Amino acid sequence: MSNDTEPEKEYTYATLMESNGEECESWYYFIRYQGNEEALKHLEDQLESIKEWYVLDDLSAFVLDLENLISERTAKEVTKLELNAISHHRKFDGKLKKISFPFRRRDKNDTKLLKIHEILGHGSIEDYVSDEDIDEEDLASSFSVSESDSESDSETKKDIEKELKDTENKNKPKGKIPANLRLKSKNNKK
Repeated sequence: MSNDTEPEKEYTYATLMESNGEECESWYYFIRYQGNEEALKHLEDQLESIKEWYVLDDLSAFVLDLENLISERTAKEVTKLELNAISHHRKFDGKLKKISFPFRRRDKNDTKLLKIHEILGHGSIEDYVSDEDIDEEDLASSFSVSESDSESDSETKKDIEKELKDTENKNKPKGKIPANLRLKSKNNKK
């Protein structure tokens, strides 16, 4: 008997890292290498055309590693890490569209950084690659954390407002202010 089932193909992933200065975080985007070789190489060539990478104001800087591909399992495990407050690491199994930045020959480095950020910044790689690998439990835990955070923030704000009101009430004079004191305080203001 021959086994007609094909062995499951092992995919590897390229890593695109976005580092954002305003948020002081780095986010890894794992993009399936197989089937995206040409688009990834084109993206790498454009990113490498930047003379010097640095974080400018609240823009992001990007690095793409095509030399050290990682396994699907490793990519998935890294997406489970909860190290960042703003965003999380993400894994994409679909097709990457060819991304072309609108560079001109006369563009300075800062202009190129801005153009890249406008296209890819704050996780916008999702607009160019399909099939993000997201587990339902990750969505649920992400929602419950933000929901409980907002409830906690709301309660904290109410507590602070109540405390301020109580302090104001304690410091308010009770009864009427004698006429001579009112006049005195008016004269001091002049």
